[in-house]
Amino acid sequence: MPRQPPRPARMLRNAERPAAAAGLSRLLPSRLLPDSNERPDLSVVLRVALHVAIVRTLYLRVRYGGWCVVSRGTRLKIGPGSRLLIPDGSFLFLGFAHFTPAPCAVHLGRGATLSVRGTVQIHRGTRVFVHDGARLEIGNRSFVNDCSTVTCFQHITIGSGCAISWNTNILDTSAHELAIGGQPRPRSGPVTIGDQVWIGTGATVLAGVTIGDGAVIAAGSVVAAAVPGQTLVAGNPARVVREDVSWH
Repeated sequence: MPRQPPRPARMLRNAERPAAAAGLSRLLPSRLLPDSNERPDLSVVLRVALHVAIVRTLYLRVRYGGWCVVSRGTRLKIGPGSRLLIPDGSFLFLGFAHFTPAPCAVHLGRGATLSVRGTVQIHRGTRVFVHDGARLEIGNRSFVNDCSTVTCFQHITIGSGCAISWNTNILDTSAHELAIGGQPRPRSGPVTIGDQVWIGTGATVLAGVTIGDGAVIAAGSVVAAAVPGQTLVAGNPARVVREDVSWH
């Protein structure tokens, strides 16, 4: 008998294509590599590889999932009942890069939560304190630069694509009772920083502040009130000095 020609591979039906694409996406190397604002640089990869605390990083991977990549010397204290929420495919880099010899310090109090989405960097010399029961959230491709301080007593949200420069201070509490006209003011208030926000060096963001998407905070500013999106604010207290701004 003559040989039958091989059957062509079955074509995927339209309904099957999204599921197949989703299955392939889970196998792509991009899910195993951190997202980046720039093309991967070999020197950066080597710096991370040479300074990573391998045992601590693997322990955190097993305990919390995701990747919390810790540099040697980083001071990470996780209190009872506190959580690191790092979804699969997300990366939190602690204590890498780049200009100060001081270590990064992250302290989560009892029942506190540090949540990241995508790739987040907290550089050397930066101090992050999340008080008992408080929640700190940071979005993809955002970084907190050297020697900055983030103090969270209630809830701080930092959006995606944010650049937080050196010596910046972000806090959602005054830690003291203040009365104006005999009326007490709340000690704490949530801080919300939108997407693609640039906070200049030495700036301070106070409790209860909301910063809109695309805003720019000039160096040394003290932000005590809401900042509209796509504006440049400067001064103490910070005021709008330019509108319709953008940055890259």
